[in-house]
Amino acid sequence: MRTVLLVTLMLVALFVFAVDAGDPLFVQVRDTELRSGPGFLSPIQDRLGFGQELEYVAERSGWMQVMVTETGVTGWVHAAAAKENRATQMQLQGEQTARTVTSREVALAGRGFSENIEGEYGNQNRVDFSRVDELETRRVDPEEIVSFVTEASLREDFLKEAE
Repeated sequence: MRTVLLVTLMLVALFVFAVDAGDPLFVQVRDTELRSGPGFLSPIQDRLGFGQELEYVAERSGWMQVMVTETGVTGWVHAAAAKENRATQMQLQGEQTARTVTSREVALAGRGFSENIEGEYGNQNRVDFSRVDELETRRVDPEEIVSFVTEASLREDFLKEAE
């Protein structure tokens, strides 16, 4: 009985939260790549930032084909990087209510911090987060990832585009 109920709820959620072609989406991560195909190793066409507006085209294997509203360029982003709401709402630790957050706060939340908590923790424990901030700005080219996976004899199915 639980299984039937769970499946029914999932199907209802799918129809209620379905995105249609032409619907607006917004980047919900600090930054992401617009790729030529639905896969992490597909060539990067553009870099997108938090809050940037997109138009939904299609979806395949956890990737969404989108058109960047301001440029008209079409490509693919991972489904976790975009959603229908323009603003990300979060209730940060130590705050009473949820509010719209900045891209910096999204990055901090990924570390488990808010701006205040990071500052307090850093001061109390004499921790300098500047190296972490520096690491977060580094990029690794897809070609380097392919080379690493191949040389290390890791799962090569990881290198294939989603079908």
